[in-house]
Amino acid sequence: MAFMKNALLVCITAVLVVYVPSLWTKTPPTLTAGTVQSGFEPVLKVFRDNFAKGVESPTGGSAFSVYYKGSKVIDLWGGYADTEALRPWREDTMAIVYSLTKGMAATCIALLVDRGHVDYDKTVASYWPEFAQNGKENITVRMLLNHEGGLSYTDGPISFEQLADQDVLGQLLAKEAPKWEPGSAHGYHGMTFGLYVSQLLRRADPKHRTLGQFFKEEIAQTFDVDFHIGLPLEVYHRVARRPAVTTLLQTLFKGLTSPLNRQVMWAMATGKTDFLKVLNIESMTQAEHFLNPELLALEQPSASGIGTARAIAKVYGMMANGGTTRDGRKFLSDGLIKKFIGEAEKVATMDRTIGLELLFNLGFMITDEGEQQFGHPGSGGAQGRADPKWRIGMAYITSYPTPFSMGDDERFLTLEKATYECVKKLEAK
Repeated sequence: MAFMKNALLVCITAVLVVYVPSLWTKTPPTLTAGTVQSGFEPVLKVFRDNFAKGVESPTGGSAFSVYYKGSKVIDLWGGYADTEALRPWREDTMAIVYSLTKGMAATCIALLVDRGHVDYDKTVASYWPEFAQNGKENITVRMLLNHEGGLSYTDGPISFEQLADQDVLGQLLAKEAPKWEPGSAHGYHGMTFGLYVSQLLRRADPKHRTLGQFFKEEIAQTFDVDFHIGLPLEVYHRVARRPAVTTLLQTLFKGLTSPLNRQVMWAMATGKTDFLKVLNIESMTQAEHFLNPELLALEQPSASGIGTARAIAKVYGMMANGGTTRDGRKFLSDGLIKKFIGEAEKVATMDRTIGLELLFNLGFMITDEGEQQFGHPGSGGAQGRADPKWRIGMAYITSYPTPFSMGDDERFLTLEKATYECVKKLEAK
């Protein structure tokens, strides 16, 4: 009887916390814009329907873009970049994409591999000698990118001052000891992945640039990609402002509708993951700090990349198109791109950090839910993916975070499904 009363209380609380506040929320007009090429009109309909039917939040905004065979075929945006100010989401609106940034970091390393400056199977210490401390001397670049290095968190918190000083940060990271035997398992390096990758890149790059600077010069400027790892202050006004409408309690209750989230929460509750330990960068996981332009200017290649959906889709679109642009310029070699999926393990295995069965390879998350893709998701719903078979690169970004970050966000899934249906119809003609 006591159990039934507690269960009833939880249900009533969920309704009060999640749904009742919406009764007093004034819904702003629905706004959508953008273009689709002939044959992709159904995707535009789905995008508009998602806003009209409440799949998309009326208090947030989003954008969805697709490159197919090297050409941009879908470029849509809607909602609000700032709900409080009723500032519409515009063509050049950018959003913080959190862990989707890891896919961009992995792409930077792939460029160095393609140019012969890095070998996935050499040790990190062969490029960064100071790294060979406290049991890390045999960790390879491949192991680091596959989240197998045992470096998913640091023993002490990392301050913003340390994050801003690359030399100090490098010394701190070099001293860390693995939390498990490197190579024996993978555990998502939520906040440390990009920091280690950037330190590796600084030493392997002939110009010794940081990862953010490398991305800017070798990808953003060279291929006209509107994405930043370390945001210039002068473009901060284009960043969508995350609506302050979702509390932690609301997020937890909403997340319970997802089987994947329930599995993660159960693993956390039973002490089977290190999830809470990875959140060890000073206040980096607090939403209000992502509204601070000075903090966004710092390079955190694990979590604070900012750009348009168009930019992300273009990067993955080039890789899905055999590593070349539509006009034939080389981005990456096709042989290397084939390794992203081709050299991945055949089955996903349990991740020590998240508590789900995941598959990583060379810095990308590999998905195979009917179609094989490589890419990376971001907290709150951001997605960037490439499908070399169908030559599709796609991206979804949003200012309204949901708990569905592991591939079960209806906003992205409906658009992805519609995109594949259109591509397959075109291929069948």
